[in-house]
Amino acid sequence: MRVTRRAPGGPVVAIETSGRLGSVAVAMGGTVAARRFLTERAGHASGLVPAVQEVLEETGTGLAQVAGVVAGAGPGSFTGVRIAAAAAKGLAAGLGVPLYATSSLRAASFAMEAFGDDPRGLVDAVVEAEPGTDPDWDDGVVAGTSDEGEVRYVLFDARNGRVYGACYDVGATGPAEVTAPHGGTILEVLNGRPAEGTLFVGDGAVAHAALIHAAGYETRPPPAGVAIADAVVKCCRWEPVDVAHWQPEYTREWRPG
Repeated sequence: MRVTRRAPGGPVVAIETSGRLGSVAVAMGGTVAARRFLTERAGHASGLVPAVQEVLEETGTGLAQVAGVVAGAGPGSFTGVRIAAAAAKGLAAGLGVPLYATSSLRAASFAMEAFGDDPRGLVDAVVEAEPGTDPDWDDGVVAGTSDEGEVRYVLFDARNGRVYGACYDVGATGPAEVTAPHGGTILEVLNGRPAEGTLFVGDGAVAHAALIHAAGYETRPPPAGVAIADAVVKCCRWEPVDVAHWQPEYTREWRPG
């Protein structure tokens, strides 16, 4: 399959439902023009299609104008990853447009930069999706965006002491992979001794904050480390996948649960 390595010229639909907060967006030339958040995990499946319709209508985009579909490929919630994959594959196949995929871990490492200068909408959505969340919020500015580069280890909680993880050196232009996406335990991650100064983000970092701090590392609370459709677009390498045979990145071999 031919590799374009650049965003399609027309509108692109982005879908990300790997975690508690789901989202869809329409992007034009790599810039998000409209988005919707899905704040109820149980409603990701039922709310996804209406949300896609809403962002298309908001941008005045007809289905015939859609030039591509990009999905958050996981890992994450087994059901959530399947929902995004099925919806993206169905939409791409039905419209006859390319399908692209972005690691949800990679997208989560760049969430704040991808969302833009005013993070209040994202903070509100995170709190609604996960009541009781204490966001990293100070006078309207969320800590964690960096123009100079920052090493972030994204951890998604897989329960029972297990995580999905990946590490990225994140600068203003995007994340560079340091450690590839993997499954394992939090102890395996920490015993691997990430570089000094590495920051841990994601709901797995929140779940295992005590162990991470004891190992000498810092954690950063949501909205840092939350995968969103904006970041799925910004982090996409624009390499089309085979719609018929592509499968999302489940990462682990143990059963979902």
